[in-house]
This record gives sequence, C-alpha cells and structure tokens, in this order.
Amino acid sequence: MKTSKQILENMTLYKQLQKYKDRTMNQQQNQTNQLQKTMNATIVTGEYTDRQTGQKKKSYLPIGKLFIYNDGGMSLKLDALPLHGQNIVFYPPKPKPQNQQANQNYNNGYR
Repeated sequence: MKTSKQILENMTLYKQLQKYKDRTMNQQQNQTNQLQKTMNATIVTGEYTDRQTGQKKKSYLPIGKLFIYNDGGMSLKLDALPLHGQNIVFYPPKPKPQNQQANQNYNNGYR
C-alpha cells in the first residue's frame, strides 16, 4: 500500500507546485546575492538653527529605502509619500555604535 506522500508525489499538480517552489526559492536566493547596498530615502521637512554652532540645518524625515543591485538595477520601497513635489534624498545608513555605552545612548534616543 502506498503512503500519502507517495500518492502526492505521483500527482501532476504536486509536481508542478514543487517545481514552482524550487524556482521561487532559487529566484529569492539570486536576488539576495545580487543586493549590493541599501540607502535611506528621506525628505526635507524644514530647517532649524543648531543651538551649539548657530548654523542653519535641515531636518529630515525617513520615508523608505533604496535597494541597489550589482547588475545596476534599483528598487525603491516607500513607507510614506512626499507631498507637493518634495525631492527624495538618499543617504547611506549610519553605522551602529560598537561599544556598550554608545549602544545604550543610541537606544535611549541620544544620536
């Protein structure tokens, strides 16, 4: 008597689903291997004066990420949409602090 797994393996639909699963898994692995770097997508929301230096600086709002692939392609994932024709500015992500004290300050909002 055949087991349920053996019966499924002989069915055409099961074989097609397995091929689709294998093909999809290979595509996902290829996409992750092609990813070269990511950048933060931000917009300028206003200006302020720095208390310490007295210089005018811009305030930014993160709205998504830009993914850059080795083959030259790019993909933009937006979490919010800019209004009134605002420019989207791309910056590399800031490195996270290495030591414990800096990491604690980073988590407490002191950046």
